[in-house]
Amino acid sequence: MKTGAVPAIVEHAAQWMATLRDEGASDADREACRRWRAADPQHEKVYRRLEDLWGSFDQAAAFDSPAVARRILEQSSRKPRTGRRALGAAALALLICGAALWRMAPPAWLLADHRSGVGEWRVIELDDHSRITLNSDSAIDVRFDARERLITLRQGEILVDVAHEAAGRPFVVRTPDGTAQALGTRYAVRRGEGHTDVIVQQSRVRACAQTSAPVCADLAAGQRVRMGGGQVGEVESVDPEQALAWTRRSLVVDNQPLADVLAELGRYRKGRLQYDAGALDGLRVSGVFPLEAPDQALASLAASLPITVSRYTSWLVLVQRR
Repeated sequence: MKTGAVPAIVEHAAQWMATLRDEGASDADREACRRWRAADPQHEKVYRRLEDLWGSFDQAAAFDSPAVARRILEQSSRKPRTGRRALGAAALALLICGAALWRMAPPAWLLADHRSGVGEWRVIELDDHSRITLNSDSAIDVRFDARERLITLRQGEILVDVAHEAAGRPFVVRTPDGTAQALGTRYAVRRGEGHTDVIVQQSRVRACAQTSAPVCADLAAGQRVRMGGGQVGEVESVDPEQALAWTRRSLVVDNQPLADVLAELGRYRKGRLQYDAGALDGLRVSGVFPLEAPDQALASLAASLPITVSRYTSWLVLVQRR
């Protein structure tokens, strides 16, 4: 399927969902939707994942402000049926394209082979018995062939436990920034904005930047490197137990800027965690915080630092310096 077809499928799926959720939906509508879903496996895949997303939160929380959601919902109640369907489809399109308070997934994320939701961890066992742990809000594709075992990290972070196999096919994790090839190992790969971090917990990894000429660095256990812009950064020492504490549902920080800690907690909380990093400058944090309960972590921070945590809705939390 051409890449350009993906947004069209998402749009059509949103139109069908809006149609069937309208009170005037007919048996003919439902049958037409069934035929559309059956016409292509990708139609069914996208439709099901849209249903999963829609069911995970209230529609009004999907917009940039409660006022916007309220206006659309009020308009939809006054419009004719066709108008309501169009508005419903527009709402779903906004949900998918990222206008939501909750970080919505782009179409590529929707089509990933394996994914985790916000605040969810998943463990996937592959055909070769390797295991991949997906951190919160992560997505991967898996492609095994006769030459290699390739994992494409679409977003988020994964921990890989590579199984040895007699065929000796290389095990590679790829992002737009480069590749991380296992040399018999356990390691993590995390995608950021314009960069990818690789952390080795056991054995060795070869990290190579995405560039025309190979730019690589070999990492040993307890080392980390960042790839980005066609470059491989300086190899640094790291405590894997601290850096990978997320696999134990914990965030461990040692004298970290508060803004960095909030950014990390925000990865595990549905909705928007809003703060001004500049206003929080100089506030630093040490401790262990539960990632399964980010609101509890925020309460602990408010109790020990000169900050206030204001909850305007379950989807919008504002952290300010007192």
